[in-house]
Amino acid sequence: MSNDSEARVRDVLHNLNWLLDAHDSSADLIKIDGNTVYILCKGQCASCETECIQVAFSERMPEVELVIKELNN
Repeated sequence: MSNDSEARVRDVLHNLNWLLDAHDSSADLIKIDGNTVYILCKGQCASCETECIQVAFSERMPEVELVIKELNN
């Protein structure tokens, strides 16, 4: 993926901040490898079943494969 893709990934994460912050959680970019985006999810949202992060990426960047690493606090 290009630098433009990294900017798009960071934009999706930035737009999720309000929701994640409200649940004492965060999501950070670990790396991008080809079309695979690795995200570290921390806090309560790491084990949440609503999949807000997955939905946001499927809507805004359907071409990526999302891998979420969970870190429960």
